[in-house]
Amino acid sequence: MNTYYKWIIVLVATLSQTAATFVTYGMGPIATFYQTEWNLSSFQAGFIVSAVNIGPIFSMIVFGYLMDKKGEKQIIGWGSILLGFSALLLMLANSYTVLIILLVVVGIWYGSAQTGGSTAIVKWFPDKHRGLAIGIRQTGIPIGGALASVILTYMYHHYNLTSVHLVQGLVAIAGGLIFLLIYQEPKNHIAAAASSVTFKEKMSAIKNNKELYPIYIVGTVMMTLQMILVAHFMSYLHQEGDYSLTEAGQYLSLVLLGGMIGRVAIAWISDQFFAQKREHLLIMVMASAVILTVLLPFILQEKILMLLFCFLLGFVSLGWYSLFIACVTERSNPHYVALTVSAALTLNQLFIVIAPSLFGFMVTVFSSYQLAMDIVVIFIALGAVNLFRSLKR
Repeated sequence: MNTYYKWIIVLVATLSQTAATFVTYGMGPIATFYQTEWNLSSFQAGFIVSAVNIGPIFSMIVFGYLMDKKGEKQIIGWGSILLGFSALLLMLANSYTVLIILLVVVGIWYGSAQTGGSTAIVKWFPDKHRGLAIGIRQTGIPIGGALASVILTYMYHHYNLTSVHLVQGLVAIAGGLIFLLIYQEPKNHIAAAASSVTFKEKMSAIKNNKELYPIYIVGTVMMTLQMILVAHFMSYLHQEGDYSLTEAGQYLSLVLLGGMIGRVAIAWISDQFFAQKREHLLIMVMASAVILTVLLPFILQEKILMLLFCFLLGFVSLGWYSLFIACVTERSNPHYVALTVSAALTLNQLFIVIAPSLFGFMVTVFSSYQLAMDIVVIFIALGAVNLFRSLKR
């Protein structure tokens, strides 16, 4: 029973993540709708997406602390329900300022899903199949984003902007209710042992765990590349390779597809061949991302070859994430895994907010997408070298 139930947990955690991401990633297409209806500038439309990503920075560490003390069930379940109700409030937004404030609130509740799904799986999969389980759960993010872009666009064109937020809210509430009804805490739950340790003592222990620092750096540089591809890859192909925006969109979808498969496949490979040494595989993934990004300008005009190339680029540049989470959990103190994962994800979240704008600024300064991309690649290479040196030590 326990073996089968583990995989039901993976399914429930994936559904919960999909429902939550349906709200946050849905703000991408929704920003375009607002730009049309409210005559917003490109910067204002872009900030709609940034605003929803600011919220988790303030909440993930708090949610991680609470999960270590109380378990995941109530935090993730009610977090998703409150995420849904705050999405419903977006129907009342009558000005840009009110919209932005409400989006920050929406993002705060998203922090519970962002942190909790991974830690729930870590508790149910102490060693065997852990990477694969985290990888499957991570597919909820691209699936939620893909469903949102299709369903919300349909709702907007056939009904109105209010109906879009109604659907977002109902999906998140449904995700929370499913999680509350089905998820159970594992019997060997060890959070109770850590309950006597204060929040300050836990944060201090995480700060002093120097083993985690090279992994944190990997997270920030790889997240930077991931967000640049999501936000700027179409523009890069359009400017540097003279692709039409339609063509560029199709190639971006291949990058995203590669990332979705990569999140499961790389995690599975780490379970099968890199148990206890996942960091070695992480270095190989980073090296592959560097090589593919450096080769990109030489492949740009070979449109058939670009099909495979974009898939592989997405496979490593977006597929690294599940492996990264597994590495963080395995270097964490077992009594406060959720808080450690929260700290890592909060750092990543800063770069989710900063990276697209910073890359755009670099492109403007250098008048070149390629030069800006090359600078990012140098930082990824340095991150990989730093992790390699830490393993040698």
